[in-house]
Amino acid sequence: MKVSPILFNLFIGFFFLIVGNTMVAQSPLAVACNENSTVSLFFPSKLVKIVEPGVNFRFTYDESSNIGALQARKGKNSNLTVITENGFIFSFNLSYSENVEKFNYIISPEQAVGKLNQGPTVQTETDQEPRKDLQETQESPLPKPSINEGVEMQKEAIVEKEIPSNPIENQIIPENSPKLESEGTVYNDASGVEQDLYDVDREEYYRIFCENNYLQKTVFKRSFRQNKRIVLKLNNILVDREEIYFILQIENNSKREYHIDGVSFFKKAAVGQLQKIMKPRYTFNLQESLDPASVNEIVYVFKNFKLSSKELIYVALAEKDTDNMVILPLDNKQVNSPSN
Repeated sequence: MKVSPILFNLFIGFFFLIVGNTMVAQSPLAVACNENSTVSLFFPSKLVKIVEPGVNFRFTYDESSNIGALQARKGKNSNLTVITENGFIFSFNLSYSENVEKFNYIISPEQAVGKLNQGPTVQTETDQEPRKDLQETQESPLPKPSINEGVEMQKEAIVEKEIPSNPIENQIIPENSPKLESEGTVYNDASGVEQDLYDVDREEYYRIFCENNYLQKTVFKRSFRQNKRIVLKLNNILVDREEIYFILQIENNSKREYHIDGVSFFKKAAVGQLQKIMKPRYTFNLQESLDPASVNEIVYVFKNFKLSSKELIYVALAEKDTDNMVILPLDNKQVNSPSN
């Protein structure tokens, strides 16, 4: 049977149209952000599941809305995955940029990379109350920070009105949040008994505390050492529960990549001998390498201790495959007087 050329061309065009639309729908959305601006994402339905990006990016959202906010510090690119209440899966390629040109993204279902095997969720009067109870019993141990209440408005108004920029300290990382009791560390076990996250999962407690405090402003202005444009700086010291937290910063001001071999803590006793102190209970955000003109904020967690007037702490930063080191001394006044 002979096929009409017109019908054949229409079939080929329709096929490539479907394939083209599918490829576009499956492409992650590129989003650029920084620490001085808030990039807002507006999804077609409520957010129910987040796969978090890298540590230099922070995504916050209100569990009762379909709005998310992004900010970032200088660092490597990362990705973010969001699953909404109606089952759509959205993927984002995140990058740091000093010049952000787009601050609002209205996300449509056509931009999803996939969809879970479920239909749209429609609440009726009979199932609204059980769903509310389910949400209350399945709250995560540490709820996400809420974004500003002022952004809860109609999409049309948001597109026309630019959301004001806010510093990263105001919306992402609390400056002084050493205690976690007020941040939702209560954990409900299988029997419904409330337990402290510190007792349930100590390592997770350390991670949350470090994540909330590793971007602290520098308190000890003169506590830094430099070697060939590599700077090791003490930003802050915090004490929480039974632990002491050393918040450090490594700066690569050179024009080459810096490979980190490790950071070690030593105690100089009264007799003048260097003794390596106990192994850290937890290390947060230590990178293996630093790009040129980049910064790595890290946190070391130790069992709390005090120094005598004749003792010093030495923090040693070693470079891989070389003998180069940056050694930072800390006296007893700094260690024994945390900022909190």
